[in-house]
Amino acid sequence: MANTRFIVMDVALPLALSLALASCRPDLGDAPTLVVGARVLAVVVEPPEAAPGANVTLRAVVADGDGPVDAHGAQWAFCAAPKPLTENGTVSVDCASGAAVRPIDAVAESVDATLPTDGCALFGPDAPPGGFRPRDADGTGGFYQPVRVDVGGVLAIPLVRIRCNLANASVDIARAFTAKYVANRNPHLAPLDARVDGVSVPLDALPAGRVVTFTTSWPSEDAESYLAFDTASRSLITRREAMRVSWFSTLGTFAADKTGRAEDDATTSTENLWSAPDAAARGHVWVVLRDARGGIVTEVYEVRLVR
Repeated sequence: MANTRFIVMDVALPLALSLALASCRPDLGDAPTLVVGARVLAVVVEPPEAAPGANVTLRAVVADGDGPVDAHGAQWAFCAAPKPLTENGTVSVDCASGAAVRPIDAVAESVDATLPTDGCALFGPDAPPGGFRPRDADGTGGFYQPVRVDVGGVLAIPLVRIRCNLANASVDIARAFTAKYVANRNPHLAPLDARVDGVSVPLDALPAGRVVTFTTSWPSEDAESYLAFDTASRSLITRREAMRVSWFSTLGTFAADKTGRAEDDATTSTENLWSAPDAAARGHVWVVLRDARGGIVTEVYEVRLVR
């Protein structure tokens, strides 16, 4: 396991925390936005939130330095063991290594699968077997079933949001939550806008050596309102999803690896500065939009630099 490389694909952190983590990252060589070798940029789940035992579709978005990669050989499995308290990290070592998984009987970029029926026991608020403690909800009240995907030796562990019983609430509150809660839906992306010095430029004629302002946006209704249990007041409250964008490219440099909008910001767009290389070239830019409850949408754009 010591030589195995994998990444746990987190759901959307609150924007302030996300940006704080980005600002504290040490310089380890290539920028996290620069795609050089093969990487799983995202796993899109449809629907993005479902109860254990429900059917979902999982699709891997893979890239390398040449652009999008066909992940037809992707191998999938559901993690089948909760993380012991003695381990650090988001998922158990046995899940990451493949020692404690339930394989999905399909090898493809996109697979249909049934969520394990014991997800809320292993990864939620129900009492898990074997002396493990119940999991704590994330900041939005959500619980997540980890999935292991292996694309030619490149491992990733996306987290699929699962519907579980409301924990630490009265019977009346729990019933009201179950009756009124609306499951998450995946967001959508509008076309990517590129500007240099405030002037719109086409993606196939970006000026080499210049700083490009990329702006991506989404429909206002995609930052959904949702019901949540407030532990301080012991009551149900309505919140709004924060939106976060991860940026990737095969060339050039982004000023930030993540941008977005906090839940109290109704703006439906976010921008990032991209420094283009000096020479004429072709490449790709990916935009990965996540909402606070695990919804995700991705888009890839071919770009051309001209002198």
